[in-house]
Amino acid sequence: MRHSSTPLTPSQQTALELITQGSDEDGTITHDAAVDLLTDGGFERPEAEDLLEQLLLKGYVYESTNGLRLTP
Repeated sequence: MRHSSTPLTPSQQTALELITQGSDEDGTITHDAAVDLLTDGGFERPEAEDLLEQLLLKGYVYESTNGLRLTP
């Protein structure tokens, strides 16, 4: 669950929006596809990996057996 105590930076917000747009209808996406979306969106690969990790740590995205899932 998203927490107001873990707000997103502008870069993290942009990353989350890109991942949301590229995810399946059920909110799933593979790790590689998420990184590819971020690099296609203008982030360098190391920054894309870091942003994805930050979204995971803040609870906006979580890992499941089917890949990554967006937190409702």
